[in-house]
Amino acid sequence: MERQPLFRFIHCSDLHLDSPFEGIQSVEPWVADILRKATFESFQRVVNTAIQKKCDFVIISGDVYNGADRSLYAKLRFREMLKELDEAKIKCYLVHGNHDPLSGWEPEISLPQGIFRFPGDKVSLIPLIKNHREIAHIYGISFQEKANINNLAKLYQKSSNEVFSIGILHCNVGGMSNHDNYAPCSIEDLVNTGLDYWALGHIHTPTVIRKHHPVILYPGNTQGRNINENGPRGCYLVQVYENHNVEYDFHPTDVVRWFQKGIDITNINHLDDLVTLLIEQREDTRRKAEGRHAILRITLKGMGELDQILRQKIDPEKDLVAHLREGENGKNPFVWIESILIQTQPPIDIEQRLLVDDFVGEFLRFIDKTKQVPNLQETLKSILSSRPEWSIIHQEMEAILNNRDNLELLKEAELFGLEELLRNEKY
Repeated sequence: MERQPLFRFIHCSDLHLDSPFEGIQSVEPWVADILRKATFESFQRVVNTAIQKKCDFVIISGDVYNGADRSLYAKLRFREMLKELDEAKIKCYLVHGNHDPLSGWEPEISLPQGIFRFPGDKVSLIPLIKNHREIAHIYGISFQEKANINNLAKLYQKSSNEVFSIGILHCNVGGMSNHDNYAPCSIEDLVNTGLDYWALGHIHTPTVIRKHHPVILYPGNTQGRNINENGPRGCYLVQVYENHNVEYDFHPTDVVRWFQKGIDITNINHLDDLVTLLIEQREDTRRKAEGRHAILRITLKGMGELDQILRQKIDPEKDLVAHLREGENGKNPFVWIESILIQTQPPIDIEQRLLVDDFVGEFLRFIDKTKQVPNLQETLKSILSSRPEWSIIHQEMEAILNNRDNLELLKEAELFGLEELLRNEKY
């Protein structure tokens, strides 16, 4: 007979309801409609999973919304989905994070009775009662304001060893890069509290920090919203047993999945062959998306004759993207080509060319030196802002510097400059 858990719950975070997808332009209206609804549909999948798996409760570890300017539609839709949980007798425990602090939470939309929001003035404890028995303690604290830089983990203290203890916290453990360092803490801080499970939020990539005693998890966001949030997104189904053993399984909830793929052009000599490979990558992505929509970025890399063929064309990336998108009109599920980046090289030995004492060598050495600076973004901005054109296009350039990998940008500039400087030379 299969053993039954003492209780089970869903751990999710970072819903960012009603937030737009980043870096997506010129999409067809029908695609735009799917993208606009994706964050809501992904949380609906969380709710559906909780109901189907007969969970006792759902934890949301912060950032329900994306900011203070949350729409009325987002609030109403969120409440309706919480009502589904309440009607299924599934409780919901949530804390507020940096994107949805308590200071910006309007009181005009009431939440269902079975929804518990943790206050921001102290760590609070809510006991979980099942079959007239206290089986767990759930601890949590919300962000009162957005920029909370205090170590909130040190405020948690286990009150009993008799019942399973869960801590809900929106934080950055160990100073993870690419995320604001709000409520910073260490793994040791979390372990020292004595709690059995840490339901964390804030980091958008699903991450298992510690597998047991205590279990420490980031479920990631429920729906990826930009090219850097690629791969599966979803929630964890957690089962707790009488001996306090914990089992957890990741359940994807993303409606649209982001992918990045690369093609090496080294052995490709004809555009027809490249187009065939691009189509193959698109169809491979469709299979790997497992029935959901996909957004795909393809990067062309490598060294070969095709580099010169591509660079002789005007905007070859746009033409290739347009060709691949044509076949997707009305497809369900679709694979939308976000962009094709050309980072190919002419068939020359750049390392050898670096050593040549001429203008091309000087150009390559300057690029190589720039790659080594500690703060590349500030260096590039300083170089660009010295140009007279900066005053006209500075907003566009700052957006590019903020949203693109700066080493990638510098590599593109290197290849473009090299192509221009060697245009009349035989490789």
